[in-house]
Amino acid sequence: MNHLGEKIKELRRARDMTQDELANCLGVTYQTVSKWETGVTSPDLSLIVPLARLFRVTTDELFCYSESADELKRAELQKRFEDTFKTGSIPDRMVVCEEAVKEFPGDMKWLNEYARCVWCTAVTIRDEAKYRIERDKAIELFRRVIDNCNDDKTKANAIEGIVQCLPEKGAGSEALKYAEMYPQVEFDPNRREELIISCLTGDEQTSRRENQMIKKLESLTDYLDVNVKAERDILKKLIGLFFPDGNYLLFNYKMYSAALADARTKINAGELDEAAEYMKTARYYAEKYDEVDSMGEYAYTAPLFSHVKGNSANWCKTGETTTVEDYLALFGWPSYAPLKAHKEYENLIKR
Repeated sequence: MNHLGEKIKELRRARDMTQDELANCLGVTYQTVSKWETGVTSPDLSLIVPLARLFRVTTDELFCYSESADELKRAELQKRFEDTFKTGSIPDRMVVCEEAVKEFPGDMKWLNEYARCVWCTAVTIRDEAKYRIERDKAIELFRRVIDNCNDDKTKANAIEGIVQCLPEKGAGSEALKYAEMYPQVEFDPNRREELIISCLTGDEQTSRRENQMIKKLESLTDYLDVNVKAERDILKKLIGLFFPDGNYLLFNYKMYSAALADARTKINAGELDEAAEYMKTARYYAEKYDEVDSMGEYAYTAPLFSHVKGNSANWCKTGETTTVEDYLALFGWPSYAPLKAHKEYENLIKR
């Protein structure tokens, strides 16, 4: 739209000036003024301040710029951008992003979205030479965002983009450097490690990936509530699936806690035979966990975690007793008292 030309015409007419009179004031021809007002050309930059002074307006007013107009334009672009995710049209998204970076050249969020559009378009190109051109263009755009962005979320998003692009160029080591720059943003605290892993190869990649996976498994099993039977059952199945060889190591404690919860359920139901069996299971896992604690260095042997090692010296402990000692102390609690009358009681507490 010819905002500037229309504004010049509006201001000129408000002062009852002809195009000739305005031209004489500025030292140009009336044809030049006519071209401004019809949008054929725009005033030379050297004439912007004189024009504003002549009409007694600010340069922002001359250019029809206002914060509200700025906000409306951003909202319009954002709406059009979001609509492209409903249609899935990358070309339409590209059009919006190209318009946005022209309207707001210093906006790193829009520049990042534009870079992503360029990269998404590049991966669909079958011609190798054209693909390389677009890929490299995306890389440079992502670099600009990373170098000039103060918003961690946008920077993180741009780093993800460049880490995807660079290995395609054979620049894995450079990708790793960017991955290590990934900010620790709250919305995905594990993403930095995942990006670094994607830049590695061989045993180093496998080892870091397995260690990352086991941390996620620990978080998931920590979240599952052993006091809820459905979640407890899922927990036991998960551990069995991930460690088919039965070498649970740290996860022995989770199995111990689950078995105790099963025992309490049976005690409350008056099913003491089943409760005693679950207590035997709990003791088994308590002993296994204490074995790991006494080992110092340990290593998983399950196929999914064959590169994961640890050391019990680094564990965070909350007491000085062993797990078996904690297990035996439970029989002094009222909730486990019914088992004292059971025929297996002596076997359950033998040291």
